[in-house]
Amino acid sequence: MAEDESMNLAAMFASMAETLRQPSVGQTLQQVVELAAETVPGAEYASVTVVRKKRFQIPACTDERAGDLDRAQVRLGEGPALEASTTDQLLRVTDIVTDQRWPRFGAYARESGTRSMLLCQLPGEHGALGSLNLYASQPHAFDATAVQTAAIYSAHASLAVSHASLVDSLNSAVSSRQYIGEATGILMERYQLSSPEAFHLLVRASQDLNVKLRELAGEVVRTGLAPKDLELGSHNGEAAR
Repeated sequence: MAEDESMNLAAMFASMAETLRQPSVGQTLQQVVELAAETVPGAEYASVTVVRKKRFQIPACTDERAGDLDRAQVRLGEGPALEASTTDQLLRVTDIVTDQRWPRFGAYARESGTRSMLLCQLPGEHGALGSLNLYASQPHAFDATAVQTAAIYSAHASLAVSHASLVDSLNSAVSSRQYIGEATGILMERYQLSSPEAFHLLVRASQDLNVKLRELAGEVVRTGLAPKDLELGSHNGEAAR
């Protein structure tokens, strides 16, 4: 890639950084696929495939074509997106019709009018997040420039997704702390408990009911009362002793 072209790419990605930064992971991923289809030469539609608890999910796609292709790979149990999500390589498929690695998916892609694919892993903070999947209707749609552009773009996208994930985690932590504090206050007032006693009661009920503490606290806050399943009589007696 020529020096001038590299400088232009650097300037483009610098200006794009703020656009990629969205208030949530879901919004960020949607922005990632939409900009990818506009930014990477040859790309016509795009998606993100995410691995969560050993299951493949499709949290964002530019249109139904991309979503259908991803779902087909999950359904068939084979395809470039599944491979790219679990390896650290950039994967280019020049022509899915002649590629013999994924015959069943290749037949599906051919029928859908898709010929080329370019896939980049999106590494997350705690390992592989998934892959950015770029599709084109023409064979040999992704040249060396497209490959380099996609590699740089996926690195910027990964940073944006990691930032959004951190924001989501912080917001969730703040929300959980608020719910638990309010629920503890409600139990203190209603059952004449100290703060440690009320918190212990909430934790004990969470364990007994196999319900997350935040969810149980939210229920207490929403209703203004402790759910009957908390068995407050017996727990209250234990807490007061």
